[in-house]
Amino acid sequence: MRLCRRPAVLAGVIAVVMGAGAPVMADAETGTTGSSVRYAGLAGCVCAPWTLWTWDGQVIKLTDARVFAAKAGKRRAPLALSPDGEYVAYFRRGDRTLVIRDMSTGNVRVVPGVQWSRELRSTRIDLAPAGRYVVLGNGRDDRVLNARNGRSSVVPPGLRPWSFSSDAKLMLAVDDEFRAGIYSTSTLAEKGRVPVGGALSPDGTTVAHFTADESAIGLWNVAMGKAGGGLPIALPSERIPTRLRWDGAGHLDLQMVAPPRINKKIDTVYTWYRVDQVSGLVQLVDTFAVPSSVHNPIVAGLSP
Repeated sequence: MRLCRRPAVLAGVIAVVMGAGAPVMADAETGTTGSSVRYAGLAGCVCAPWTLWTWDGQVIKLTDARVFAAKAGKRRAPLALSPDGEYVAYFRRGDRTLVIRDMSTGNVRVVPGVQWSRELRSTRIDLAPAGRYVVLGNGRDDRVLNARNGRSSVVPPGLRPWSFSSDAKLMLAVDDEFRAGIYSTSTLAEKGRVPVGGALSPDGTTVAHFTADESAIGLWNVAMGKAGGGLPIALPSERIPTRLRWDGAGHLDLQMVAPPRINKKIDTVYTWYRVDQVSGLVQLVDTFAVPSSVHNPIVAGLSP
């Protein structure tokens, strides 16, 4: 769900990816289906509708999604992608409800009990794997909602949801010092504590994180309460690490970006690597460019 770097380090880092080949334009309201989303953003103009770029080359306009949080048109209304890009959450313009779109079927379901209002203008939304839970946050108090029945739980004070296990049963939340707790997503019962936040493994036993100098990946064994065996895994040089993600099969993936500073006139290149936790080898998986014309981009969290 979240990037696995400290919040202060993330300022100004844009994380998006670009589909390959000639794009196929479509409108989501026509019931278009497609593969999972690589990234979402506003194409060419900040006033454009939210647009989705999928792995199979489609460009889908979400014409039913709210774009602005207020009439002044300065703050964007929130939108979120599930880590695998198969689900999209946003506020619908017509009835102001919070909805989740299934990209594989085109079906849109309403999250019960949540409607757009003035009080939500500063709210961010995050989406758990498979669209099972939605996080509503405003920097002071966060809520985790069951997307099926609308039942919500308040996140413990001072904590912010940061990542989920791949089945969404467990959630990792961080404090201002980036220390973390692991919780049952459905009940928010505490399951463990770790000294550093990061990406939570599918079984909740390991947290992958960047070292303090961002030169390597560390693995924290939750049950043993200490760093996992072996030395930290060195990162490729000349790129900035932006996120770590586990998939359902237990593979650990790393995303990095270049150039290190975002320039509105220069396309940005993002690269995914597969990390071998035993040997420490980091293997290139995919590289993609981001057009500078895309505004307010949001990336899905898993490599292909």
